[in-house]
Amino acid sequence: MVAFWVIFAAFVFWAVPFFPWGMSSDDYSAEVLLGLFLLGCCPGVTAIALLARSIAAQRREALVAWASIYDKTTGLRNREFFLDRLQLQCELARDLEEYRVGLILLSIDELPRDGQKPQPANDDVLRRVGAHIARQLRPNDLLAATSSTEMAILVSDGSEAALCAVASRIEHSLQVRIKGLAGDAAARLTIEMGLAMLDSGDLGPEALLESARSRLSPVYSAMQDMPAA
Repeated sequence: MVAFWVIFAAFVFWAVPFFPWGMSSDDYSAEVLLGLFLLGCCPGVTAIALLARSIAAQRREALVAWASIYDKTTGLRNREFFLDRLQLQCELARDLEEYRVGLILLSIDELPRDGQKPQPANDDVLRRVGAHIARQLRPNDLLAATSSTEMAILVSDGSEAALCAVASRIEHSLQVRIKGLAGDAAARLTIEMGLAMLDSGDLGPEALLESARSRLSPVYSAMQDMPAA
């Protein structure tokens, strides 16, 4: 920086014709002025290039971080990140006897109108449902997409009563808002919910998910909105 400012000062004293040394006003032609203008553009273009490169690097890092944490379909945290957090919570629960870990699993399917077997709900429905559920959670709870049809909620440091309270709030909000969330597919959605508590030191993330999956029961079914025969 010292060398830069010394050379810049020398250039100014040399190029400005008001000083008794260096170039005079007679030395300035159109070609010289153009040359000085182009020379002056070089630092500016260099600064812009370096700034743009820094911004591009930051955005690239942000995209990599987003891709490693979030699911591109739902915008929720992805399965790998969720399982890592769940593993940490399980280890903490094993070390602290009074620490409890709860899990809520939601399965979302769409029933075809021709009566065939359920299929995964479309991406827009998953995004809307996921965003709605996220607004019902406490700050320390974690929502993630664990598959194309499932969402899981990690209820940290909660008793069985707290887990049931969170599940009840989500169930009620889904039943009230499901038509607005699902749009045209409202009459064809089936949502199931399962709860599990870490009550054994041998349970890990996958076992806890399987425990919640085995207890799935309907929260909202397409049959609720279908007229009686």
